[in-house]
Amino acid sequence: MNIYVEANPYLHDKYSKYADEKYKRDGNPFVSFPIRFEEVPLGAKTLALTFIDHDAIPVCGFSWIHWIAANIPAHIGELPEHASEERQDLMIQGQNSFASALAGSINPKVIHQYCGPTPPDEDHTYTLTVYALDAELNLQQGFYMNHLYQEMKERILAEASIELLARV
Repeated sequence: MNIYVEANPYLHDKYSKYADEKYKRDGNPFVSFPIRFEEVPLGAKTLALTFIDHDAIPVCGFSWIHWIAANIPAHIGELPEHASEERQDLMIQGQNSFASALAGSINPKVIHQYCGPTPPDEDHTYTLTVYALDAELNLQQGFYMNHLYQEMKERILAEASIELLARV
C-alpha cells in the first residue's frame, strides 16, 4: 500500500501554522490535507490513520496526536482536502492531544478533528500512518488512540507511513 500527500518538502501552509486566520479555530489550523491511497490490498474493508508529532516530546513530554480517524472506506482512493470537517460521513475521528490536560480544549471541533501542525520551537517532522483493515472497527466518535490500536489488533492487512515537515 502507498500513500501520498503533496509536500514540497513542507506541508502546505494552508494545513499548518501559517494557515490564513479563516482556516483556524481557537488559533489552530483545521483544514485537513488530502491523502491519496494506492495499492490498497484486496480484502481491505476500511482504513484508519494516525498523524503524530514525535518531535513534540522535548516540548511537552509526549508525542502529540494531531489527527486519528477510522472506518474510512478502503475503496475511496483519496480522502479529500478538509474531509475532517466537511466529509465526516467518510470516517469517525478520535481525540487528538488538544483534549489533554496540557492543552485543555473542550471544543469538540478542535479535539475530535484534524488540528494541524504548529511547531513552537523548530521545524517538526510529522508521521502519517495509514492502516488497511479487514473490517470496520467498533469505535465511537471521540475514541482514544489506545482504543484504536486495540481494535486494530489482528485486523491490519497493510500499513504505510510517510513523514511530513512543518515549519516553525
